[in-house]
Amino acid sequence: MRSIISLVIFVLSVTWVAAAIDTAFAESSYETFASRARKLVQKSMYDNWSKNRKTVDNSYKTDIPREFDARQYFTSCANVIGDVKDQGNCASSWAVAVASTFTDRLCIASNGQFTDNLSAQNLMSCGDGEKMGCDGGSAFKAWELTMNKGIVTGGNFDSNEGCQPYKNRPCDHYGDSRLTNCSSLRRTQMTVCRKKCVNKNYKVKYEDDLHKTSIVYMTSWTNVKQIQQEIMTYGPVTAFMYVYENFMGYKEGIYKSTTGELIGYHHVKLIGWGVDGDGTEYWLAMNSWNSNWGNDGLFKILRGYNFCSIELLVMAGIVDVSQ
Repeated sequence: MRSIISLVIFVLSVTWVAAAIDTAFAESSYETFASRARKLVQKSMYDNWSKNRKTVDNSYKTDIPREFDARQYFTSCANVIGDVKDQGNCASSWAVAVASTFTDRLCIASNGQFTDNLSAQNLMSCGDGEKMGCDGGSAFKAWELTMNKGIVTGGNFDSNEGCQPYKNRPCDHYGDSRLTNCSSLRRTQMTVCRKKCVNKNYKVKYEDDLHKTSIVYMTSWTNVKQIQQEIMTYGPVTAFMYVYENFMGYKEGIYKSTTGELIGYHHVKLIGWGVDGDGTEYWLAMNSWNSNWGNDGLFKILRGYNFCSIELLVMAGIVDVSQ
C-alpha cells in the first residue's frame, strides 16, 4: 500500500489535520474488500436491515444537548468508556468495537459496579460459524452472540485480566515509531471457540463468567436524533464506516473530506457529539488503533450527512443485569 505524506485538507472554513509522517499504513487496521468476510458482512447487513431496526423507545431521553461526551455524563464509568483499545495486527474492529461498547453499557447499567473488560477474543472465536477472526467479520452477528450465548470477560493484550484476554499485541497502525509496524507482526487468530477460561490466573468458570444482552438492534435509517438518544440513554454505540486512504493519517479536527482510494471498512465506537466554532456538527468517535493514533485514540467525524456511512449501520444492545 502506498505511503501517505503530511497533508491538511481544507473544506469550506474548517480544516482537519493528518499526521506529519511518511510511512506505509497497516492493511490489518481495517477490513479489506478482498477479505473472505466481505460476503458474510454484506449478507448480515442487508438481510436483516428492516427487522432489526429499533423504531421507538419510550425510555429515551428527549432533551438533546448541543454537546455530549459519554465519559463526562456517565461519570462512574468514565475510565471504562475512555479505555482506547488496540486491535493489533488483526482486522478485528468488528469484535473489538462490540466488546468495548457492551462493556461500557454493562458498566452504565450496573451504576459503575461492573468495570471488567468483556472479551473481544471470545467474540472472534465464537462470534459466527464462519470463524473469520482476524480476517474481518460481522459486528451485528457479534452483537447477536451477546444475546444468544453471552460472552466472557477478557482484558487487553498481556493484561492477565479476565477469562479470555486479547491475543494480539499493540502495534503501529500508522507512523508511531515507538511501536512495531502492525504488518510485521504475526497474527494470533484463535478462531477455535474454546468454552473455557484460558487465563490460568482467573478462577471463575467459563459458564459462570458469561454476560448477556436481552435484545440487540440497529437504529433507524440514518436517524441522527435517535443515535443521540441511544447514546444518552444507554451509552456508546457501535458504528460501521468506510475507510479512505486519508483517514489513516487523521490527527485532529473534523474529518469531513475523503481523498485517496476507498480501501476498506471499519467499526468504531460513538461516544458523543459536538459542534465546532463555525457550526459544523460532528460525532465524537473512538478508534481501536491505540491512543497514539488520532487525537489520543479518538476522532471527530462529520455528523448529519451519513459521511462514510457512519450513520447507516449503528448498532447496540440492552444489557441483561439479572445475571
